[in-house]
Amino acid sequence: MASEIKSIKGTLIRLGLYHDENSLMSDAFRALFEIKPELKTEIAIDRYRKGEVTLWGAARDAGCRLEEFKEILRSRGIAIKVSSTKQESEARLKRVFGV
Repeated sequence: MASEIKSIKGTLIRLGLYHDENSLMSDAFRALFEIKPELKTEIAIDRYRKGEVTLWGAARDAGCRLEEFKEILRSRGIAIKVSSTKQESEARLKRVFGV
C-alpha cells in the first residue's frame, strides 16, 4: 500500500496536477477533514492536552466556538487549563489586544 501511495503521489506531481508534495498533501488533508470533520476535533484535543495550542487555538482548530470546545473537553473528563500568573495574563492581553 505504501508503494502504491508513493506511486500515485509521484504521478500526480509528474502530470503537473500538483506543484509539489506539500500542495498535494494539503489538498488531501482538506478533503479528509471534509469527509471526517470529527478528526479535526480529535487533533485539536490532542494538541491542547500536549500544550501545543491554547484553549482558543484548539477551539479554532476544531472548527467550533470556545464554549462548545470547553463542553467537549468536560464531556471527556479533560481538565481545562487556566493560567493564573500575572505575567501570563499580561502576555495574553498583549497578543490579543496589542496592549
